[in-house]
Amino acid sequence: MTRHLPDEIQREVETAIRAKAGESRVVDVDATAREILGRHALPGVEIGTVAAIVARLAGRYGCAVEFGGRREEPCRTGTACG
Repeated sequence: MTRHLPDEIQREVETAIRAKAGESRVVDVDATAREILGRHALPGVEIGTVAAIVARLAGRYGCAVEFGGRREEPCRTGTACG
């Protein structure tokens, strides 16, 4: 599984998260990853790779994330997040 995305795709993920954060404080990780993969032919890149980056960036923007409809609140500094 590829863990690093091409720069163009990385920028698209960042742009998508900023846009979604402006609309809602909840980001659907799976749907966002599928949207991005649907626009690009990325051999060797699995949805889990893109989803992990989407979830990480959403957390940086303070968004809660959903994984197929299951909502997770972002970790806050000073809390016990595993």
